[in-house]
Amino acid sequence: MTSLAMKFYAVAVVFPIIFNPLSSFAVTQVVPTTTLAAQTGNNTSTSPSFGGTTNGNISGKNNISKVSATTLLYPGATTKIYAHLMAWFGGSGHMNVGYASDDPAQVTRQVNDMLSRGLSGAIIDWYGPNNARVNDASLYVKQEAEKHSNFDFAIMEDVGALKPCGATSGCDVTGRMIKDLVYAYNTFEESPAYMRVGTRPVVFFFGVDAYALDWARVRNGVPGNPIFVFRNNSGFTHSQSGGSFSWEGLSSDPNNMGLGYLDSFYSTGNKYPSLQSVGSSYKGFDDSIASWGSNRLLNQQCGQTWLKTMAEAGKYFSTSNQLDSMQLVTWNDYEEGTALETGINNCVSVSASLSGSTLGWTLSGQANTVDHFTIFISLDGVNLMRLATVANSSRALDLSTFSLASGAYKFFVQAVGKPFLTNKMSGAVSYSTSTLPTTTSVSISSPGNNTTVSNTPTVSGKAISSVGNIVDADLCGWCEEL
Repeated sequence: MTSLAMKFYAVAVVFPIIFNPLSSFAVTQVVPTTTLAAQTGNNTSTSPSFGGTTNGNISGKNNISKVSATTLLYPGATTKIYAHLMAWFGGSGHMNVGYASDDPAQVTRQVNDMLSRGLSGAIIDWYGPNNARVNDASLYVKQEAEKHSNFDFAIMEDVGALKPCGATSGCDVTGRMIKDLVYAYNTFEESPAYMRVGTRPVVFFFGVDAYALDWARVRNGVPGNPIFVFRNNSGFTHSQSGGSFSWEGLSSDPNNMGLGYLDSFYSTGNKYPSLQSVGSSYKGFDDSIASWGSNRLLNQQCGQTWLKTMAEAGKYFSTSNQLDSMQLVTWNDYEEGTALETGINNCVSVSASLSGSTLGWTLSGQANTVDHFTIFISLDGVNLMRLATVANSSRALDLSTFSLASGAYKFFVQAVGKPFLTNKMSGAVSYSTSTLPTTTSVSISSPGNNTTVSNTPTVSGKAISSVGNIVDADLCGWCEEL
């Protein structure tokens, strides 16, 4: 073959693209990991058949934030959070909530739901061994707790356990209490999953001071040296007290969140540092549908009562003075309108729109009830993939920062609530992309400009697409033969 002398002129040119400049560039693959139904439907242990109540419990069809409840405590808190569990549903004595408390499958769902929300355990409202449903449910909680290294449970002796004896002439109520607590020790407190402070099991009491009990006799008659924890400020000075727990602060004003009640409890607890201080938080209260109710009301205020009662402990405790534990009032007392199992309606909504390649959204309602936003991408509007997590302070996302293959997409914006609050999903927003840019510029780096070469040269350079992707190329055909 005859040797050819060639003169090469290196220029930057723009030409219709004849190759895919994205072939060596990472493209975001849409691989669904969830569904629209899963992100908007029931994700709690609430029965899906539960339709909600007039006293403030939302239905079992809501999607609830699973952000850990511990994020609502003061910075550096080591406080364990427990749910107060009612185990009496399924019979004729209480309303139908769609499940039986003594169903082991339901107990499994409840424990898993509590764990998914960052809780450390459950305190069971217990009616003694003679109440078969509650006692059986408590046994199932024990069995389920023992499956998890990060879940404790405890027994709270309710005054209801003593009422049959108290209503019987000549019955020894103190003796009944001792029998209950001996049973509780042998049946529950020896479990490795039982709540302890050091080596001592913790036993709570609710309303039992309706009877004149001999607490010295109770102490001497019960094995295991349990820590007795009573209710309200007076619990710290109660006979045989090892601590106290707060409950709900109710008043004649339905918008009074009871923060003064909590303030008094926490400041009193700080005066007894050697005793257990068990704080409380609640969403509200409304006993208008309870057979024993007296129309007491504390409004939820779209989640503000919950957020403020959770935060109140931070005024009195810190990393150097930790709150021992907190009890949520309650997990599932539907009849008094305190059920947290269903979640809390934060009364917000989110709507999304598109401007060019920018996905934007607006939020109606109180922004402090939202933890963050999750952006989902979908090919069919049914199966979703999480694309991005955006801080609550933001209201837009530039979609051009994601290398999406050519095609049509749907985007959804989910306002993820603060712990226990409802998640809300926007409607779908459509967006289309094209992989192939219309033009590409080529910069030749070798041979150099105005260079004379022999034979067939190898030409190299960079091809830069109109979307900014750079691809190395061997461009053998860009030669002018002399």
